[in-house]
Order: sequence, then C-alpha cells, then structure tokens
Amino acid sequence: MLNSIFKSGPVLALALSLLSIGTAAAPSLASAQEYYTVRQLLAEQFKRSERVSYVRVRPSGAQRARIERRLGRDLSKADYTVYVAQTGERVDGYALFDDELGQHEPISFATFFDAQGKVTRVEVVAYREAYGDGVRAQRFRRQFVGKDAHSGFAPQADIDAISGATISSRALCVGVQRAALVLDEAVLHGRTGLGALSSR
Repeated sequence: MLNSIFKSGPVLALALSLLSIGTAAAPSLASAQEYYTVRQLLAEQFKRSERVSYVRVRPSGAQRARIERRLGRDLSKADYTVYVAQTGERVDGYALFDDELGQHEPISFATFFDAQGKVTRVEVVAYREAYGDGVRAQRFRRQFVGKDAHSGFAPQADIDAISGATISSRALCVGVQRAALVLDEAVLHGRTGLGALSSR
C-alpha cells in the first residue's frame, strides 16, 4: 500500500514527518556533515511529479536469496523504504535512502532511479568520517548513472575509485548496487505492496 508524502503545487506540503519513517539515520558524530535532508532531495529530484509516496518492501525469502547471491553479501535489513514519484498513474521514478559502512562510520546516501530501474542520480546525504569524503565529487557519483541491477559495480573494474577514498568508494559501490537489486527484485518484478502502478 502506497503512503502519500507530498503533492506538488505552489506550496509543498508534507503529510508526515520523513524522519519518522525509517530513512537514512541522522549523523551520529559531532564532526559529521549532513548535506541534505530526505525532504530536500525528494522535492528537488521529483519537482515535476504530482506526488511522491512511499512503500515499505520486505523481500521474500526467494527474493532475498537472489539479492544476496547477486550482491555477494548478506542484506543487513529485513525491509526497505522505497519512494515512488508519480504523475497520474505513471511512475516517474523511484528513490531509496540507505546507509553503508565506510571505514568506521556509516555513509548515508540516496539512489534515484527512472521508472525502468536505471540509476539517474546518487547523492551522499551524510558523511561521518574525517577522510574519504571525495566520494561526494560529481566525477565519482556520475559513474553510477545509467546502471541498473544487471550492471557491474566492482570498484576499479566498473567504477573508478577516488584516490584517498578507496574504502568509501567501495562502500558506495556496494550500497548503490544493493539499492538497484532491491528495487529490481522487490518492486519492479515483485510488485511488493505497489498494486497496479504503471510506468508507461
């Protein structure tokens, strides 16, 4: 079941507090840098959509096994929040907000997709370590654009890592690939909780 967040118009109105629905965690250290809020990014990315809703997806046992096999590691969470931007019955795009461990602290990031599941944008939402924030550079993040669940995400082989930010680069590669796989398995093919959404 889709839960409405906001509708576009002269005044952007939120139907609920986004901080209460289990998205990326707030920075945990005094030195942490928070660059965006969930509200800011959704409103910016989907400003032409009529509405943005969200649905919690819990991959089935079979879906989870396929995701973990394709990812090469276990999923750390049982469910994920997927944001769905729509105009009329048409799906304009999707977004997932998540965390992936860097060297010592989690990196909060957002991955945006078009209606077919191709990455359109990746943003670092919050960075909590003293070094390695070079992954915020556009030249690194834009390498993910156009990739989907069937693409390669291996650091150095498919994605050029940032010098001095190798661990953070690897973390983002894992995180974005996981987002693509969750969307592919549990939403685009599983249609978990989404009813009859159209991407036409």
